[in-house]
Parts: sequence; C-alpha cells; structure tokens
Amino acid sequence: MQFTSIGIPALDEHLGGGILKGSTLLVMGGPGSGTEFFAKQFASAGTEPVTYFTSTERDEDVLAVMREYGWRTDIKIVNIGRKYYEKVLARKLEVSRFRQEGITLSDIRKFRDQDAAKEENFLTFLAYEISKLNPPFRVVINSLDFYLENYESQEVLMAMRTIKAHTQHSESVTLNTMLKGVHDSKIQSSLEDLADVIIELDREKVGHEFKKYIVVQKVRNRPAMVGIIPAIYDRTGIKPG
Repeated sequence: MQFTSIGIPALDEHLGGGILKGSTLLVMGGPGSGTEFFAKQFASAGTEPVTYFTSTERDEDVLAVMREYGWRTDIKIVNIGRKYYEKVLARKLEVSRFRQEGITLSDIRKFRDQDAAKEENFLTFLAYEISKLNPPFRVVINSLDFYLENYESQEVLMAMRTIKAHTQHSESVTLNTMLKGVHDSKIQSSLEDLADVIIELDREKVGHEFKKYIVVQKVRNRPAMVGIIPAIYDRTGIKPG
C-alpha cells in the first residue's frame, strides 16, 4: 500500500503512515472550526501537483496564509467564487440597479433571457477541470457547501462520485470541506459514505478557552484508526497537542 501525507505528521502517524493514494477525504466542522485552514495545510503536503478550488476566498488570501506558515505556494488556484460573482451575482446586481432606475419590465426580462443562455454550471466545470488533471494530483475542494446551496443534492452527489472515481483510479488524493449539520441529513450521509476518510474538527469551551480536537470518524477498512485527538493551533499549523 502506498501512502501520502495528510499534512500533519502526528496525524499521519496515527493513521499508520498517512492516507492511501486514491483516497477521498471529507473534513467537516462548524463555522470557525478551522476546516479552511486544515485544507491549506493539506494542500501544503506531499509532492503531488496541487489544485485548490475555492468558493469563499480571493487567490491572494489563500496564498497569504500559505506564505505566513511557510507552506508551499506552487499551487494552482481555481477561484469558483470569483467566477460565480462575475457570471451570476454581478448580473443580479445589475438587474436590481435597472429596477431602481426605472428600466422597463420587458428590458429586464430580455436581460434575464440573455443571462440564462450564458449561465455556467459550476458543478460541471469542477468535474471537468479535475478530469483534465494529470495524475497523481492533490485536489482541495473548499467547499461542498457552495455546490449544495446552488445545485440539486443528487447532482452534487453524482459529481462527487465521478471525482472520487477519477481520484481512485489515478491514485491521487482529493479533500472536500463541508459545514457539519447544516445540510439535509440524507445528502450528508451519502457524502460521508463516499469518503474514504472523514475528519471532524471539534471544539468545546472550557472556562475562558476552547479545547480543540481532531476527530477521526472514519478510515475505510481500518476501523482501529477511528479516535479523538486533542489538537492545538500554533505558528506551524494544526497539530496534536
């Protein structure tokens, strides 16, 4: 079996050498739990070329964090959030402006018809971009929440199955992030079933501070690896502590 690093040496050790090549990871947590930060630390590891899909941050913000922690910056960033703004949100804002300025309803409808013809399916775009990557690759999809909010859950599930199959057959690794407990339980369970490794970032308030934990919820065919690991976040990133 061939392993590759998850980006946290002590967690690699806990997992018996890292994650198996061909694996799909799902990292979950509540708002502020550090899933985006974990994704960047994962992107900094290994020797595979990295493609980082983001729907929430600017390219320069991703790279600034990577530089701050001394992590690799030779990564390709595909900014879905920027594309979504340019293709969808900016046009919606323009329609709102038209309304305020008294543009006629027929003009707004004509504008909407033009929009519909130009609208891009970002879920299809994601799957297509990953299908073009030369193996072995390391992919980060941050986050699934964007796709679950904008597309039917079954469409998202089908795309994730396709990406998982490509990851598996090319002996690469893909990490998905997702907020926990905000989506329909059926789709969340289906996405958890697809994942080979599930990690939850948890925290609890004790006195005036938060205790943080890395919860290894699932490692396919290796149930002995499931466990709870106390964690700290310092100038080197996330590590057991």
